[in-house]
Amino acid sequence: MTEFIAMLVLLGLALLWMVAWRRRRHFAVGALIGAVIALVASYWIRSLSLETMPIWLPALPFALVATTLFAFGALAWFWGED
Repeated sequence: MTEFIAMLVLLGLALLWMVAWRRRRHFAVGALIGAVIALVASYWIRSLSLETMPIWLPALPFALVATTLFAFGALAWFWGED
């Protein structure tokens, strides 16, 4: 049953990607690159256990979001309307 659900999810994602490719190719390419990066990261993180996990790894998503928002805020401030 789990394989069937996983196959349905993958088929649904493939259909969504095909629609994205027809409408906005830049988005579809970015989604594909992001999926490949997530796949590589999942293999790397899967090999970690709680004993060998770096202390900074659990907080990394929050730090990336905060840094990204700060960078976009700085760009909006510099490029803002006159």
